[in-house]
Amino acid sequence: MKDDVLRGFIAACKPEEPVSPHDHRHFDFDAAELRLRGAPWRERLTKVIRLASEPSAQLVTGLRGSGKTTELRQLQETLVQAGYHVVMADAGQWLGDDRPLETEDLMLALVLALYPEGKPEGVKTWVREWANKAQNFFKSDVELSGDAESVRLQLTTDETVFERVAKQLRERDGLRRQVHSLLADAGEASREAGEELVILLDGAEKRAVGDLHEHARRAEFHNHWFGSFILRGRDLKPPVHVVYTVPPFMVRRGAELAANFGSELHFLPMVRVYDRRSSLDRAGVEAMTRALFKRIPAEHFADAVTPRWLAAQSGGYFRDLLRFVTEMVYQVGHEPQFTRAHAEAAVSRIRQTYLEALVREDKQVLARVHPSKAFPDEESAQLRMDSLLQGFKMFRYHNGEAWYDAHPLCWAELGFADDLPSWEQLAEIHG
Repeated sequence: MKDDVLRGFIAACKPEEPVSPHDHRHFDFDAAELRLRGAPWRERLTKVIRLASEPSAQLVTGLRGSGKTTELRQLQETLVQAGYHVVMADAGQWLGDDRPLETEDLMLALVLALYPEGKPEGVKTWVREWANKAQNFFKSDVELSGDAESVRLQLTTDETVFERVAKQLRERDGLRRQVHSLLADAGEASREAGEELVILLDGAEKRAVGDLHEHARRAEFHNHWFGSFILRGRDLKPPVHVVYTVPPFMVRRGAELAANFGSELHFLPMVRVYDRRSSLDRAGVEAMTRALFKRIPAEHFADAVTPRWLAAQSGGYFRDLLRFVTEMVYQVGHEPQFTRAHAEAAVSRIRQTYLEALVREDKQVLARVHPSKAFPDEESAQLRMDSLLQGFKMFRYHNGEAWYDAHPLCWAELGFADDLPSWEQLAEIHG
């Protein structure tokens, strides 16, 4: 293949790049005729907001690269069409990884999400007026200087400034109340303008999770996440509608979150390419394949089975499917099409990255998860859930109810090589 063609494939298959609902690469796995991830959580989030008699705060999660940002963008579009004023912000750009999360970090992120980028003169009247109030708060109470644009720039580009302001919020109860008052003013102004305010705070779940620390320190990072929503959740329920993205490990304390924060945790699952008997789900495999063809057209594969085999190996994790084909791009050289040999070599290479991080304790738990499709309930196993989800070694699926499975790339290592579909089986479901 020519370099310019391969270069285009690399650009189209960036695993870390969220796509908007209007991007030609977007594929809706939750379309009514598919429902490959159970009941779409964007529909549930919309209903909660539209039927609420008072401002709501909701929590969503899912593995990195599973499509959360794309889902939130679709939610934003739906709500805007219904007359809401929706602000979506990437809080991950403001939070750090060197210390555990604090409730005040998220409170400050809510204010920054509303703060207009650039010159406030170019935004709606009520937003401009609210920005002036926020500017006065930052200048008088937390001692930031400059105009509205300068204040926002300091907070969003200088991590030490963000941390200093968050620290002041922690140390002075009155400042936290003022933040709620600021958000209440924004909510009231939006209602007077005829549009209910909704803040979608995306990206925070990627930060301050302690993945690079040893077990005890990592547990401290995790406990700060739990504490923010379970013990101090009231501070994170401002008088406007809010949706937070949180790390997937929080699913193991979903009942406590629901009881103390007052919101069910909505998990965005993988696309269902196997059923609970480990048999191929034809609809799921075909949907993953069609989604891939939006990035790499079918004619670039030497046969129709190869992309479907790749979809099955991914376990319904579209980011891994993109990793497979990216690796194939680097291997194909001057051959005219991607072959089965390219696919097998790419999957083998990606599989090795998973197996190198698969410790004995993980194997013991996953060897029970795969045949049962349920996560063991004893405490020793529950402690492994964090690393299994954060490390993408275990996936969650929905159809009727939630269930779990090991990543198919780990099945052979766990002693379940016979459950992996053969090329012949993939050819049969395609035929």
